[in-house]
Amino acid sequence: MPPEAIGSQGISRCVICRSHDLFIRKDFPQRLGVIIVVVGSLASCYAWYRHALFLTFGILFITAAIDVLLYLLVRDAIVCYRCGAHYRGYDDDDSHTPFNLEIHERYRQEAARQELKGVNKAVDPDQNLSPRV
Repeated sequence: MPPEAIGSQGISRCVICRSHDLFIRKDFPQRLGVIIVVVGSLASCYAWYRHALFLTFGILFITAAIDVLLYLLVRDAIVCYRCGAHYRGYDDDDSHTPFNLEIHERYRQEAARQELKGVNKAVDPDQNLSPRV
């Protein structure tokens, strides 16, 4: 582990791939969050269909309350853009920003290029790959 990766101010770089591009997110499974919202929405739609107005809004309110409660209770995790390593239990000193799609896309494109280079290296350069006519 590089000694400069984890300092007194928290994590400054990834321990695995040494990237400095890290982002902060809630340490909660996103699929579970989506399932909670979908179930709440479907239950409220069913209550609306049954003409139970108070139950409809009660379900929506409870679903929103669960969402807010989870947001407040779940701790943050620091995640590496390049390798996806998660670092839990570190207090963020506001040096890490939330997820940025532009940075993520840069690393995704880099991984795609590396994979393509790996595929091209496996092909014998002396082999003629042009179609025969």
